[in-house]
Amino acid sequence: MLQNLLEGLLFSSPHPVSLGEMERVTGRNEEEILHALQELKQSYEAREGALAIRRVGRKWQMVVRPQYGALLRERLRRSFSRTLSRGALETLAIVSLYQPVTKVDIDLKRGTDSTQALRTLLRTGLVTVCGRSSAPGRPFLYRVTEKFFQTFGLEGEEELEKLKRLLGEKGYGTAQQIPGPGRSGLAEKM
Repeated sequence: MLQNLLEGLLFSSPHPVSLGEMERVTGRNEEEILHALQELKQSYEAREGALAIRRVGRKWQMVVRPQYGALLRERLRRSFSRTLSRGALETLAIVSLYQPVTKVDIDLKRGTDSTQALRTLLRTGLVTVCGRSSAPGRPFLYRVTEKFFQTFGLEGEEELEKLKRLLGEKGYGTAQQIPGPGRSGLAEKM
């Protein structure tokens, strides 16, 4: 019964669902819900269908498995890269690697103005303002959002950190050149 209720909730929700939301809907406690979610996730994995249950940060969501998602995107001609310009994708990559980061840092890294790219990313909800820098003028700091993690199939900050380390190991920059969370990127080096 609880698994079915959670399955229906995840299926009908357009966004990842928090444990708090699940507790309110089901009237069950977090421990019971987590146990039911793990069982539900395992049953989907065993079934090897097109759908899967996954954790996104501290929330849960029902998704299409990557191998089917890619095929569906191709067939439906809905490529994410077609909706964002190259500049927006470059800016998004910089924000994800150096967050929190200022516009000045992004512009220096790209070698061009990122105003329009940042507007697009803010409008699409992939990037958000997360505070202000202590640098002169107190510029805004930007970071990726939960929607970014959803869109790119990442569970959260931990998985992003693993990717950063992997990029450093593969020679795309050293781990020291790719700041972790809470750092301000290029502004720190100036």
